[in-house]
This record gives sequence, structure tokens and C-alpha cells, in this order.
Amino acid sequence: MSGIRDIWLYANNIIRSARQMVNEDLRALGLSSAEGNVLLHLLTQGRPYRQEDLGDQLDVSKPAVSRALASLARKGYVTREKDPADRRASRVLLTPKAQTIGPRVEQAYNEAYFTATRVLSAEEIEQFIKLFARVSDSFSTALAAKRARKGAGPC
Repeated sequence: MSGIRDIWLYANNIIRSARQMVNEDLRALGLSSAEGNVLLHLLTQGRPYRQEDLGDQLDVSKPAVSRALASLARKGYVTREKDPADRRASRVLLTPKAQTIGPRVEQAYNEAYFTATRVLSAEEIEQFIKLFARVSDSFSTALAAKRARKGAGPC
């Protein structure tokens, strides 16, 4: 019978291998994985994001997002401007240069997806995604409940 060790092993291998594949492709573009993750998120969302929201959505610390954005700004891929709704916050915008390499960034991630799915039928891919979504939701719900219990303190 399979258990957490099997799931952990396979999930870890999938994430590690996919990350290594993506990193090799991003390296050819002069990008780190952190920079690639930020760019992909901005490219696929198609709108400016507040810097702090990027960290929350990518589950990355504020300093890590700040470093990635500073590097992307130096490379000419993003600009930061004050949020008109909240002058204390910065919004991150893609530059035309980022739009130009966008398809190559997306291709790096798509290569990993195609590698993962080439051994599956269309039905299996759909089922796999549904199962992963359910497991992901289960973890999110459990983590939120655990954090709520910790925040509530002893009764």
C-alpha cells in the first residue's frame, strides 16, 4: 500500500526535476528561477501587481520578491511605480522588453508541462489536474485551520 513516503518522494521528484528543467532554459535568457517565476506570473496575469501581492501569490518572502524585482528592473524587464490608490505601495509593470521575451519565458515552463504530460492521455491529464487541485485545496484548508488555531490561543 502506498503512503506518504511514496507521495512525498514522487511529488519532490516532480518539483525538483521540473524546476531544474525550467532553470536551465531560464539561464539561457540570463534569468534566475525567482525572476522567471515573477515574470511568468506577471505575463500570465496581464496586469500590474502590487509588490506585496506578488509575494503573497507566489508564496515568497518580501525580501526575496524585492531582490528579484530589483534584478528584473536592472535588466530592463519591469518598472515600479507608486500605486495611485496607496502611495506607500509600489505597482510592478512589465516593460516592452519583458513582453518581447515573454514567449520564451512561457516556453521554458511549457516544456516542463509537456514533459510531464507526454506520457498521459488527455483524460489522465484532466484527472491528474483535478486530483492535484483537490489535494492542494485540502492542504490550504488544513493550513488555514492550523494557523487559525494557533492565532486563537488557549481557551
